[in-house]
Amino acid sequence: MTMHSNLRGYLGIGLGALLVIGCTGDDGTTGASTSDSSTGGSDSTTTSATNTTPGTASATSSTSGTMSGTESAGETTGSTGGTESTTSPTSGTDTTGGGVCGDGNLDAGEECDDGDANGTARSMCEADCTVKQQGVCGDGNVDVGEECDDGNTDPGDGCDASCVIEPMDPVCGNGILEDGEACDDGNNVDDDGCQADCTETPPGECGNGVQEWDEQCDDGNLKNGDGCEDDCTPTPLPACLAPEDYISCDGSLNKNDPLAPFQALGLACSDKNSESILISDTQFNSPDATAWQIAKGFGSYIDPMTNELLYSAREGESFVIMSSGKVSAPNGQGVVTEPNGSQTGYGSNQNPDDNAFLPNYTPADDQSGVLLPQWQKGNSNPGDKIWFSFKTVTPTGTKGYAIDFAFFSSEWPTWVNTTYNDLFVAWQVHEDFTGNISTIGDLPTTITALHPHWTSKPIAGSKTCANFGSDGPGFSCNEPQLQGTGFEGHAGTTWVRINQPFDGMDDDNKDLELYFFLADMGDTVLATGVLVDRFRWACDECIPAEDPKCTGEVPDPNCCGVVLPM
Repeated sequence: MTMHSNLRGYLGIGLGALLVIGCTGDDGTTGASTSDSSTGGSDSTTTSATNTTPGTASATSSTSGTMSGTESAGETTGSTGGTESTTSPTSGTDTTGGGVCGDGNLDAGEECDDGDANGTARSMCEADCTVKQQGVCGDGNVDVGEECDDGNTDPGDGCDASCVIEPMDPVCGNGILEDGEACDDGNNVDDDGCQADCTETPPGECGNGVQEWDEQCDDGNLKNGDGCEDDCTPTPLPACLAPEDYISCDGSLNKNDPLAPFQALGLACSDKNSESILISDTQFNSPDATAWQIAKGFGSYIDPMTNELLYSAREGESFVIMSSGKVSAPNGQGVVTEPNGSQTGYGSNQNPDDNAFLPNYTPADDQSGVLLPQWQKGNSNPGDKIWFSFKTVTPTGTKGYAIDFAFFSSEWPTWVNTTYNDLFVAWQVHEDFTGNISTIGDLPTTITALHPHWTSKPIAGSKTCANFGSDGPGFSCNEPQLQGTGFEGHAGTTWVRINQPFDGMDDDNKDLELYFFLADMGDTVLATGVLVDRFRWACDECIPAEDPKCTGEVPDPNCCGVVLPM
């Protein structure tokens, strides 16, 4: 066998000869030895050659004379000190000097290696392939091996002293929604949305007058626009609109409908509409139904300027007629016409004749101070009383409001400036002012206050049409404008407007209550009547009464107070 630098060794398993290579004697010399064993009947030869001189090569060869059918080879070469060595390595040895941390293989020098999981909470291995130190239960950090850590080791709070999640029964009222609970609001109070047993509170019944857990209000009805809506939420506050922007709803009214007289004025056209004037607490006090009507027209005089009836609706199609006597039913066109001069005979009805004024108020409550003296002049004795009222809330941006009326009386001219001084009162209840707003000069709206409107002649001598004539801006005696009204030979105004301002700087969303009252003072003989129409909010301030626009013969219709051509 020839020896060279790339040696192959053959090992025959179970042979009797053992070859030992590269043995060193006690004297430091090298040599070769041969051992022969007769047991296996094989021959084994060991050859060793060593050159100890620096710079020389050393080679070791082992040969077994018997082939086992398996071949293995390993080689290690080193050049330290100029010496070259070739050996056969041992199986399982890391020959690279250490692996790569994080490759998922446990290499030499690594305590652990979980690959990409190193350094994360799901691994016990740090990022440098060292084993993590065990976490401390109760430090508030959920470490490896802990199911929970609530920052303490108190039992009974869901996480025990070993940082294991505790099985717990639901506790109703602790504010935690647990298994088996439909709700948990942190208390044990019923009827607040979540019952004491953590079941949901049933919805409230809107309109029963009891404000329940899911209701913002409940006024005992399902009406809208009265402060509390039909879903038990507050009525939204409207904004002021121009008069023409409000809707009308009086085209075909039924007098028996409780809202009909108010809708005739342009009110309550919708219970949930920003273009409707919302009202509440409506009352119409007239036990005698013949004392009032809803009409589309009054009289028979056609205004040549408009080619319409002089007394037509001011908004929409209808208005209200009230009388201290009686009013005929409208014809098929909705127009009320009366026989010539008939109001002297229609002077009584079945309405109250007691001496009371409006409910909760007396004429002495009038802050203008003009009503009480005239009331007393009529012996504080109103007869055939009729009135209606409503409440509302001033919209955002409101500066005031306006109402139109026309006033007629068969007491004129005979009973001017006497006890029989029939009157019409528009009564306001508001934080700015409570009292009569239908004031002409220093008088309420009476036949005496309106005398200068019907004639330019002073009250003197015989009080007849022959004496007073009919040269005022209003209509009196035999003027054709009174045709078909029943007040022929007496007097009536044209349509007159009340512009009522608010005195406060901030009158948004304030309560307002209005009454319209008519009475025959001192007796119940001769009829007095009034037409009422067109309630509208004013978004702009009215013109002060002392402005030159308001002091002429034909004042601007936007002047404050009663706008009465004189």
